[in-house]
Amino acid sequence: MAQITTNGLRAKWTGRVRWLSDSGTRGEGRLLARLKRSGAFFYYQYFSPEGAKRQLPLGRFDMQGENGLSLTAARERSGDLSKLYRSGITDLHAYVEQQRIEVEQQQAQAALGRQAEQEAVADALTHAERFSLRKFLTAYVEHLQGQGKPSTKDVANLFKNHVFTDAVLSARDARLVSTDDFVGLISKVVAAGHGRTAAKVRSYLRAAYALAIRAKTNPAAPQSLRDFGIQVNPLASIDALAQYNRAGKRKLSAPELAAFLKRVYAKPVDTMRDALEVCIYLGGQRPTQLLRLRRGDVDLSAGEITLYDPKGRRLEPRAHLLPIPKRAADILERRIANLAGNEPVFSTDGCHAMDRGTLTNFVTAISVEMMKAKESHEHFTLRDLRRTLETLMAGWGVSSDARKHIQSHGLGGVQKRHYDLYEYLREKRAALRALDSRLDRMLGKNTPRKSNRSRVPDAKPTRIAA
Repeated sequence: MAQITTNGLRAKWTGRVRWLSDSGTRGEGRLLARLKRSGAFFYYQYFSPEGAKRQLPLGRFDMQGENGLSLTAARERSGDLSKLYRSGITDLHAYVEQQRIEVEQQQAQAALGRQAEQEAVADALTHAERFSLRKFLTAYVEHLQGQGKPSTKDVANLFKNHVFTDAVLSARDARLVSTDDFVGLISKVVAAGHGRTAAKVRSYLRAAYALAIRAKTNPAAPQSLRDFGIQVNPLASIDALAQYNRAGKRKLSAPELAAFLKRVYAKPVDTMRDALEVCIYLGGQRPTQLLRLRRGDVDLSAGEITLYDPKGRRLEPRAHLLPIPKRAADILERRIANLAGNEPVFSTDGCHAMDRGTLTNFVTAISVEMMKAKESHEHFTLRDLRRTLETLMAGWGVSSDARKHIQSHGLGGVQKRHYDLYEYLREKRAALRALDSRLDRMLGKNTPRKSNRSRVPDAKPTRIAA
């Protein structure tokens, strides 16, 4: 056999198979090359323990070593096999096959490991997605909605605008969000100049986690929150931001309230005006509760209406019974006259209760008008009217107990829930009559009022079938 060279390996096909061989010492084996029509192929030749000559395939020749072995690489491989052969491994075919099997097993194990790792990552991502902070807080909002809590919309908007905007944090497992994470989140809201909003975000987040923890031992708690497996409340140690929770101080003076009412009476008679007047003449009721009033909640023959107060941790809203003063009675009588069923009293389409925001905007617009006309020294909002009316009633001598029962605040204690079931109707009726009379005198006897007996332009009540 001729010595192996690159030119020899690249020689043209001569029509017959040829062998090339490197020189070698006896007992070490040697490199062979077989030249065929399809190209050159390398082999390592050695003698088996039985003395038989054997050729172990090494691979195809490729001068660049990209799609096969270069001559240099083939000689290096041959040298490695020669060392094994001289070390006592005389059945190289069996040895190479065993090596191939072991490599395949290692590769299979590595593939299984990678698959298990990928599955673990996928499971973690699936779990995180299913039990993410976003899913958790959404479940909390749905719980509030199911309980009929008036804060539901506010909570949902706060989470949407100040928590869900952080996509990375919102996607994390709710159990794994730390105190530091929430401190950073709330700090951004404070830094943006929204201290009061930050305090509310912190409060609602804390309430959500607290409810989820209680759900573990309370069979009546929502299953949707129990499934998240919350063990710790990461908001418990975060400062309450009390400096941003200052109670409102704005109240209208008697002249301001008189100017406000005159502007209200100057507006067209519609649902907004009716709702606002009833709210005021009932002593400053919470607008959200008043706007939920339905036909069945009004008993004109008894001169009473029932509102429902869901504030606090009540499982069911507390019935808030109120006597109806004359001016409010006139408005309610007109509004329910043509209602066939239990529709909302304050509705513009006969089906849905008017939104609180509509009433808020109505009051804000009048506040702007009064500021321009120099009738008010400072802007005010819808919620300031409630504070104004209680302050005025206090100044007129209405007792603290009567005011408390009129405005339905501070009535959630054990005494009221279980023992003091008296409705204070006599005291409330006397106070509201006094309020009605005082407001009339505040306005003056000659103040023009558009008749409340006229039909409401924007109301579309359902008529009783003949």
